[in-house]
Amino acid sequence: MYSLVSQRLNEGTNQGGPTLYPTAEIIAALNEAYRFFVLLTLGLEKTATWAVPAATTFFHMLTIFSDWVVPLRIATAAGAKVRPARLEDLGSLDTQWVASPGSSARYVHLGADFLGLYQQPAASGTTLNVTYACAPPALVETTDTPETPAEYSPKFVDYAIYRCRQMEGADEFQKALPLLQSFMEGAKHYAAYVRSRNLGSRYDKVPFELESFDMSQLLGKRRDLPPFRPRIQK
Repeated sequence: MYSLVSQRLNEGTNQGGPTLYPTAEIIAALNEAYRFFVLLTLGLEKTATWAVPAATTFFHMLTIFSDWVVPLRIATAAGAKVRPARLEDLGSLDTQWVASPGSSARYVHLGADFLGLYQQPAASGTTLNVTYACAPPALVETTDTPETPAEYSPKFVDYAIYRCRQMEGADEFQKALPLLQSFMEGAKHYAAYVRSRNLGSRYDKVPFELESFDMSQLLGKRRDLPPFRPRIQK
């Protein structure tokens, strides 16, 4: 992917190596594409055991899972599903739910990684099996490859070129916008697959509804650039 980005930016070996776009910048652009793609599609997941501390109601999941994005499914060690809920649901169910001890049957997800359990484990040693959408490991070397399906790697190349061309601005940036559209179309295609997979697995979260997202404003030419910029009358 690095070589393709470098060549299409006219930074090939015939030019004596990278000049305008250093290796670190291209790798950073590919990492941005990789993370953005995974966030839009929830395409990477992990299942891990969570040893819940005693008397725990609220917990920041990033303190134990550094690649946490969103929960997909939580179950007890016996396999019983811990169902998702809203704060108002738990408040209606039990006005003292924040301090209610027992076997965890529901959870609430707030913000990025803030998770609340109902009921809270009364003793240590309670474990839950957590399946969650995870962030991708960073691409470090020029030969590193993403964990997403290989057929979408060209979309990362498109995004990386678009990202590098941003600093050129004006018409050069405008010419790169179709590459962003190509990337978004690839994300939309893979997100549809992941959505059907998650629904079939009875997961609690599905990817964003990219099909209903209006990209015309995102991909349209900025009206503060020529020829839209109004002339100042003297």
